[in-house]
Amino acid sequence: MLKLTELRITALVKCATALFIVFIAFASLPTFAAAPNEDLDKIVKDLESPDPTVVLNATKLIKRNGTKAKEAVPLLVKALKHPNEIVRLNVMEALAEIGPDAAPAVPALTDALKDKDYMTREAAALALFGIGKQSAPAVPNLILCLGDDNKRVRDSAILALVKVEQPAVEHLIKAIQSGDSKTGQAASETLGRMGFYAVDPLIEVLKKGEKPAAERAAAALKEIGPNAVEQLVQVVLKGDDRSSRAAGNILAAIGSPAVPVLVEALRSKK
Repeated sequence: MLKLTELRITALVKCATALFIVFIAFASLPTFAAAPNEDLDKIVKDLESPDPTVVLNATKLIKRNGTKAKEAVPLLVKALKHPNEIVRLNVMEALAEIGPDAAPAVPALTDALKDKDYMTREAAALALFGIGKQSAPAVPNLILCLGDDNKRVRDSAILALVKVEQPAVEHLIKAIQSGDSKTGQAASETLGRMGFYAVDPLIEVLKKGEKPAAERAAAALKEIGPNAVEQLVQVVLKGDDRSSRAAGNILAAIGSPAVPVLVEALRSKK
């Protein structure tokens, strides 16, 4: 019994020692804080270096500076044509971190959405997501990415389109009527994340009743949920039998948030 206790104590001591060594090792790692402002000019100039390693290190430091590094945008746009693929991917990540101030990169990123390499297409879409609403000129190419064979590219395009908001809706409504199932499905998912921006155009598609577009519109409206209730109630009350049933099914799927609005509408009609 005593021997067993000693073995347990020995094991605990070894475990504690190992954890202490791990702690010391992590504590000794360098801290990657954002570069001081006074060093940013030098970092930006490094983007023009002929050495890809220097350029790569510069882009990593720019990423850590995020929105503070907007002065780097013109040279980052040039670096999007760098012959080294790893450099180009890191440049796109840096543009994403800079955000809306990286809008001058939108044309080049739009072209990159058609690159033969899926990682480049994905990185370009995520950079446009980071830039946000000012990525609107890229919408047609982002719509094309909704039909991409690579799911990561499709998912990244969805994120970017949702961030663009209203300017993307018209293109997405056309896309849900596409004969390509991947494009139509992804467009439906995107519109479902749009919220109230997409409700009225989706209602119009629903009322037309053309499959599979109407089914995709219904799926998007279910995802939008409470923000679509008032318009759907009006379709139930004033639409033809087919569209009324379709709207009723969506309201049933939305559930309790639809009940007070429907009850009030029926009371007003009386």
